Amino acid sequence: MYKTIFFGDSFTNCSGLSQLDTWPTTVQRMLNQQLEARVNLQFEISVASQENTRGALERLQSDVLFAKPDILTDQYGTKDSTHLLSNNGAPLVSQDAFRFNLLELINTCRLFDIHRLVFITNHPVAIDRYDINGLTPDQNTQLYDEIVREVASTSACHIADVRKAMKNYDPNELCL
Repeated sequence: MYKTIFFGDSFTNCSGLSQLDTWPTTVQRMLNQQLEARVNLQFEISVASQENTRGALERLQSDVLFAKPDILTDQYGTKDSTHLLSNNGAPLVSQDAFRFNLLELINTCRLFDIHRLVFITNHPVAIDRYDINGLTPDQNTQLYDEIVREVASTSACHIADVRKAMKNYDPNELCL
């Protein structure tokens, strides 16, 4: 059994969809179908966490480390980059703290011999409003996706660049 944990915010969890329709379940189904014909491997996939990277670090031990996954995917940035009036216009997690949190996650996983980390950028966000900093939620998320790319590159981690793969899609066409 090959164990993969999808660690991320509500985009990873696919809030609002049935479990059968989430993309982690779709990935599991596709991998099991493709690999079953070649080798006798089954992928077990679980989804952990739903908050920003601060909460992820707090839950890392209980949700990931002791489970000892073969692969950990990490998809954060949307909740981290949210700017709220109640936060006096600051993002929930600053860009510097976001970068540090991702590096902390990598270093901790490596201490627990979890070496296959795949960072996932976020799909476009179809929310038609401006945050208090004058940017749309999608523009804020794009800034954090750049940090994800940077951290993955400088830390020898894999990246699944969903944002780049979906650049020709209208966010309103997507199931968000």
